[in-house]
Amino acid sequence: MRYIFTFIITLLLLPAACMVCYAQQHSVSGRVVDETGAPLVGATVALEATNFQATTQSDGTFQLVKIPPATYRLVISYQGRVNYSQSVDISGGDVQLDEIRLQPGQIALGEVVVSTQRRTQTSIEVPVTVSAMSGETLSRLNMRQMDEMSTFIPGMQVQLQSPNNPGYVIRGITSDDGDSRTQPRISIFQDGISISRSRASVVELFDIERVEVAKGPQGTLFGRGAQIGALHIIQHKAQDRFGAEVYGGYGAYNHRFVNGYINTPITAGKLANRLAFSYEGRDGFISNLSGGRLNGKEVIALRNSTRLWGGSNTTADLILNYQYDNYPGTSFKSRRFAPAGGDTDPTTSADLEQGEDLYIKRHVGGATLLVDHRLGNAWRLSSLSGFRAFDSDESFDADGTPAQLLWVSERAKGTQYSQELRLTYENNSRFSGFIGAGYFYENSSQQVPLRVDERALYPAYIAPILSAQLSGQLGQLGTSLGLPDAQVQALTQQVQQLFHTEPVIANGQPQLVENLPNLQPLALGLISQLVPGGLPPGITWQQLLQSGMLPPALPEELIALVTLLDGSPINRLHTESYTNYGRNQAVELFADGTFDLTDQLKLTAGLRGTYEAQRGGYRADAASPPSVFGMIANNGSPNLLNPVSNGTIYASKNYYSYVGRLALNYLFARNNVYASVSRGRRPGVISILPAETTYLKPEVVWSYEAGVKGLVANGKLGYELSAYYYDWYNFQTLSLQQVPGSIAPMLLADDAGKAHSFGIETGLRYFFTPTVNVFGNYAYIDGKFNDTDENGNPQEYAGNRFRLTPEHSFAIGLDADIPVNGRSSIYLRPSYAYQSGIYFEDSNREDLHQAGYGLVNFTAGYRFLVNNIRYDIGAYGKNVFDTRYLIDAGNTGDTIGFPTYIGGSRSVIGAQVRITF
Repeated sequence: MRYIFTFIITLLLLPAACMVCYAQQHSVSGRVVDETGAPLVGATVALEATNFQATTQSDGTFQLVKIPPATYRLVISYQGRVNYSQSVDISGGDVQLDEIRLQPGQIALGEVVVSTQRRTQTSIEVPVTVSAMSGETLSRLNMRQMDEMSTFIPGMQVQLQSPNNPGYVIRGITSDDGDSRTQPRISIFQDGISISRSRASVVELFDIERVEVAKGPQGTLFGRGAQIGALHIIQHKAQDRFGAEVYGGYGAYNHRFVNGYINTPITAGKLANRLAFSYEGRDGFISNLSGGRLNGKEVIALRNSTRLWGGSNTTADLILNYQYDNYPGTSFKSRRFAPAGGDTDPTTSADLEQGEDLYIKRHVGGATLLVDHRLGNAWRLSSLSGFRAFDSDESFDADGTPAQLLWVSERAKGTQYSQELRLTYENNSRFSGFIGAGYFYENSSQQVPLRVDERALYPAYIAPILSAQLSGQLGQLGTSLGLPDAQVQALTQQVQQLFHTEPVIANGQPQLVENLPNLQPLALGLISQLVPGGLPPGITWQQLLQSGMLPPALPEELIALVTLLDGSPINRLHTESYTNYGRNQAVELFADGTFDLTDQLKLTAGLRGTYEAQRGGYRADAASPPSVFGMIANNGSPNLLNPVSNGTIYASKNYYSYVGRLALNYLFARNNVYASVSRGRRPGVISILPAETTYLKPEVVWSYEAGVKGLVANGKLGYELSAYYYDWYNFQTLSLQQVPGSIAPMLLADDAGKAHSFGIETGLRYFFTPTVNVFGNYAYIDGKFNDTDENGNPQEYAGNRFRLTPEHSFAIGLDADIPVNGRSSIYLRPSYAYQSGIYFEDSNREDLHQAGYGLVNFTAGYRFLVNNIRYDIGAYGKNVFDTRYLIDAGNTGDTIGFPTYIGGSRSVIGAQVRITF
């Protein structure tokens, strides 16, 4: 009885005892910085021999909560820093530590901090193949453009034809369509806000905290546009300390650049501001005989970031970005016709007839508001609000010759707004994850005006069309009238001779045809043979039309053709235009979490559901005055290339969709083995033309992936290895299609059916000393279209490789920083990157192919510290050995049989200086 009574009393007193224990629980908080006072993000803070652990946030702060009163050993570790340790006694209450500075030590760059899973982790912990590069690494390797950065990310290529026309490729899948009605396969994010619209996605890489590239379907983490991966750019935010830097250089082709920042506390611990800037310019690599230079660069970018601390639990960042690109035109060069005194090599001088009227001008701006509020000990509420607008205008010579066959502009503009709310749970228990909701809206358009000198277009494209058209009609007529074959053949030869022209370019000069061929004498002679007694002498075609003497067997199309081809002057300038419109709205709900099955075995699952409303539009007004050739060869249309619409045509479609992932990983020491299956999706396409509106099905991919990554050899060797297989359905591609109302095929979205890809990626980095390391990566991609579709029917691109996809690619480099004394060092950072041959189109045409090539880059110099000011004087080189290569081929000119080619960047070597306060 006594034991029962004691047990009951214990049960009654236990809640009170627990409340006393809870009331006596305390916290430890502080801030971790480097030797200059900059916050260290992602440092691990732990109490030895306990489960209490945390990670420092973006401002370097940390907090350990619900700790029973006692004395503990606090240990802080961070990549490349000497571990910190101190005794902490919290028996007297909460402890706020002074600022803790970690000193440089053994570097382990394989353990880069990432936020891929929407919480702070190292890249090793994440059960996803993620390549991360710190801003320091970007700076050390002198990379300021996205294409330069992608060289060091296995399985990724960035084709930077211009800032207005990029192509992103992850594991063989390309996202580069500028049509407002299509959606990206690869999400581009900037501080958590999507900037994926092609014409607004290219940004300069300056004052960057880090870049993360998550591969494979990442819709759960990055939204519906991350069908095959996501690129996330995290910019530096304002810090509660003064700091400044200026970095500039000058090199070949008048290459000049300067960038930097100034970070200023406004109210200590409450408000700070950071202003960053970047300017880069370079003369064009290609001289243009018609004036100016091509393939140059000039860009100004500004960013202002303001941070507000609303107590210890809340931060708010307002980030304003603006970029203005003012490039000379791109050299779309023909390989069929050389400029006067030149050759057809795409990397040498061109003759594009508009001269300095070829250009790229682009304004991109945006505002981002990030609010992060800690709710108690384990919960965090985040709000991400984004607004973005762009306006771009590109003028280019689409045929690549001195003749004005196709002078085209692209005027794209758009606005977008997004809002996301996310609730994150993370503590020392067995689960961490988040749930959230988001809204996305964008409204964009792409207008494409074109100007044609029909005197040049006639010999280049129209004459063969008319010759074939008329020869066919005469052949049918002769057969129907029972004319002898010899007579029909003679008529056909006369027609072909009548339409015979010289090449459009001779000795680098356009060969213009001033007048239409006069078909009427030939027609009168033929009809005179068909009319009993012949035609009256001297009768004209117009008189014949009014006389009623035309044989009834003559087709109306032939009569109309003869009427138009009367030898009159050809129009010098024809203009027409079309515009596509896209409006997209999406509401998304998502959840993702990691369950610790054991201390080492973890299961991650995520799901995102989306409702999206898409609307597409098309408009092409009738040209005024009309094109004679449109009237002749295009069934009476006043336009040449763009089917005429009656005002703007709209079409809409709504979708419900889901994407998700399931991953299992096992952590041991500083290593991670993982496997995952995930589903990715690209929204459908509304392809609108006056004759027909086509709704392409959403593209779906199933991904199966396994990998291992980690650190061995006491942290000296970082490695990663992954293998994947993708299975595609309703693969969306671009193909040339003949449509009513256009004399030439149009490049339109198309359903290429089923496809698959298999790949392997690996990366290594080894540290000989804390300041000398070698690194490298390799990627193998076998991405092809299946032989048959889901129904067993043969596919158009059966067995073809994906465009812009090298089968093999690798990069190797050395990063050596040799101390001279305690305050100075010499550094050398050479690198070599190689990719095997690629096709520029899914058709795998041999004339649109680039063989394998490699590029050598380097930076080198001397660093020293004087009065706490760091100086860096050095040299840099890009494409040191001036390797000639292509970055694109085919393009708009290919629609009229004039494929064009764009040469890659030439060798640039220069000097640079950096001063850091």
